[in-house]
Amino acid sequence: MNRYFVVTFGFLPVFVIAGVVVLFLFGRGSEEKRPSTAEGLDKELKLYAEVRQKLLDHYDGELEPEVLLHSALEGMPDGTGDRFTRVNPPLKAREQKQGLEGGFYGIGVITHYNDDGSIRVDTVLPDGGAMIAGVRANDVIVAVDGVSILGQPYEDSVQRIKSDRENSKVTLTVLRGGKPDNGSDPVAQRLDLEVTRSRVVDYSVHDAHIEEKHGRRFGFVLIEDFNTNTFDPQFKDAVAELAASGAEGLVLDLRMNGGGVVSAAVDLVDSFLSAKDALIVFTHSSRESNRPNDYVIRTSDDTAITALPLVILVDDQTASASEIVTGALRDHGRAYVIGTRTYGKGLVQTIFELDTDPGYSMNITTTQYFTPLGRRVQKGKEGEPGGILPDLIVEYRHGEKEAIRARQLAREARFRRDELARENKYWNYDDRMLQAALDVLAGKPVTVQK
Repeated sequence: MNRYFVVTFGFLPVFVIAGVVVLFLFGRGSEEKRPSTAEGLDKELKLYAEVRQKLLDHYDGELEPEVLLHSALEGMPDGTGDRFTRVNPPLKAREQKQGLEGGFYGIGVITHYNDDGSIRVDTVLPDGGAMIAGVRANDVIVAVDGVSILGQPYEDSVQRIKSDRENSKVTLTVLRGGKPDNGSDPVAQRLDLEVTRSRVVDYSVHDAHIEEKHGRRFGFVLIEDFNTNTFDPQFKDAVAELAASGAEGLVLDLRMNGGGVVSAAVDLVDSFLSAKDALIVFTHSSRESNRPNDYVIRTSDDTAITALPLVILVDDQTASASEIVTGALRDHGRAYVIGTRTYGKGLVQTIFELDTDPGYSMNITTTQYFTPLGRRVQKGKEGEPGGILPDLIVEYRHGEKEAIRARQLAREARFRRDELARENKYWNYDDRMLQAALDVLAGKPVTVQK
């Protein structure tokens, strides 16, 4: 025991001295340096440059300067404490722009990301480039233009498949006949398929159909987000189709709709209100310098596309532009709202392209939304819930929210709803919020099972 103590103690000074030597060597150099005389922004830029260079010179590992730049830029907005204010590097900026414009040049497939980086084709859309080239459901994409996508981020791979040029071509290497979640299945047949890219519409209205209850017919419309083409033509066409099919009322499903283009939401509200100059939404910034850009939006005319009674379904993931729709139509007494309190995102993001490099963009919160009756949509910092409180609260049961989300993610329902319904993979007829909405439209007592 004494020997162990002596040996252990005997090594200790060596470690301590070694540590002191290391600290002394690194510390002595810093003592001899004098801080830069730069001040303000010049000093901040010098600090960034110095940290970047020391990482590149001394970090024990491989570093990419571009990754460091993106990390620095993306990290700066975190200082606002607002997760919606952010910098978008070129890839994310391009994706955001494509999404808001509601279309891009792609191959016409709905896909699923596998854990190994491969991409499973869930659905081949009618008349798209993929269908013409012979791509099939359950094909597994493993390479784009001869370059493997295994182990790569999904967003990067998708951007390589998409393009900003119509009629451009892309070669997809797919595995067929193997496991749909395996990009290395040795049993699968390997094929190279040349696909011509074409305009692909990003659908927001994923379902429009007739529901029957109490001997009555009601239209159901599901909107997942708001893009420039959401109202016109998608929603307008859906309402016209449902009215022609004998709908006596409408259910608008905005559950899990995170928002999007405000102008599309405003157009939708305008289409339900028959009074001209009726208030739809207004903004008010806490920063005085932003107030000249605050605005008030009113209806454009005294016509409406339909006078059918309307019920809106919402939940705690109904946010932003979809809350504008819900709040405005509820304040005007045009819609009855069922579900749970909405998310409470009433912040307005202005998108700026950076002058230094227009490939980058920034989303900056510049003001807040208020409903026609002056209700603030945004959650308060002191615990105020924000959002829109439904007229009838119906909470999700265990597993119900997940089932509804799975239904909403089945975008192919727009093309093969009946088939998916038969397979019981899409429509959940035990949806209690929907059943309550149908009861309200039929003028019947609402019964909601717990």
